Amino acid sequence: IPQISYASTAPELSDPGRYEFFSRVVPPDSYQAQAMVAVVRALGWSYVSTLASEGNYGESGVEAFVQSSREAGGLCIAQSIKIPREPKPGEFAKVIGRLMETSTARGVVLFANEDDIRLANLSGHFSWVGSDSWGAKMAPVQGLEEAAHGAITILPKRASVPGFDEYFTSRSLENNRRNLWFHEFWEDDFNCRL
Repeated sequence: IPQISYASTAPELSDPGRYEFFSRVVPPDSYQAQAMVAVVRALGWSYVSTLASEGNYGESGVEAFVQSSREAGGLCIAQSIKIPREPKPGEFAKVIGRLMETSTARGVVLFANEDDIRLANLSGHFSWVGSDSWGAKMAPVQGLEEAAHGAITILPKRASVPGFDEYFTSRSLENNRRNLWFHEFWEDDFNCRL
């Protein structure tokens, strides 16, 4: 079944041998990682830590960052830490404690899920370079603005397609018969039964 994704950024999805019928409209995380390396180098940092949410997104992103930093040269990784998939109470404090073990690496490259970004509030010691899971969203830093102050986030270029919003919001049951699943969407969105 052909699939087109608007948000899947995992690098392995670029493998046509495994994902022959998959396409996406956003670049893979490897491009974000290259941009993050460029930002870190432009800031003059040579010693950073990485922090990843456990799972495909975080781990693949950090792996791409480490690979890009090796290719670029002049950048040392103090340590790479994973945030557990389902963190227990106090887990974020442990992560900050581990980061403090190499406290001279004040720059932290963060490929983390939206919920895991909230750990940044636990320390004002570090400067954060974050991935797209953080870049355009208010929720991860709401109430934690001070901790996020000065953070740099990477976000793929976005553009609006002229006329799309008007077209999409004008769809109704009467004028959208091509989409076989539209009535299901309608029922779910408007919490009704047709």
